[in-house]
Amino acid sequence: MDFLADAIPTLSAAPELAEDLMRRLTDEQLSWKPGPDVFSVRENVWHLRDVDVEGYAHRIRLVLDEEYPTLPDVDGRRLARERNYNAQPVQPALDDLRRSRAASMKRLQGCSIQDLDRKAEMQGVGTIDLRRLLELWMEHDAGHIRDLAELRRAIDTGTGPSFVKHQAA
Repeated sequence: MDFLADAIPTLSAAPELAEDLMRRLTDEQLSWKPGPDVFSVRENVWHLRDVDVEGYAHRIRLVLDEEYPTLPDVDGRRLARERNYNAQPVQPALDDLRRSRAASMKRLQGCSIQDLDRKAEMQGVGTIDLRRLLELWMEHDAGHIRDLAELRRAIDTGTGPSFVKHQAA
């Protein structure tokens, strides 16, 4: 099975899934946090945007353009605090996420199977290849989409769910 043929549609779907899960929520609902260490819907969307733009899109370019680059870590929790995500309008984050993701997917569509073996040193992880980088990206997206779905369920039903805390990748 062609890994890229599976990875590209999976990664492409994340912005739309995030938008679907935030549709018709009020500003108050977008910012609701069930606990101090849990991202709100708004914070999840901004986090996905920042990790996409400053993390994965940048890392993809480095892996494809350089020989054995060092891939920087992105401290998503620090960015959330510094950028005060919960006070920001959510639509610009979603728009940036869509644009960044589309550009990355276009770049990946031009990759060969051999490109998946390109190696890099990822801070905090070690030596990885492009295939593993894409797997980490999909895992990161999936975790935040699950969190968004659980937040949405809690908002829609008025219940207090248990949340899984996801760290930035």
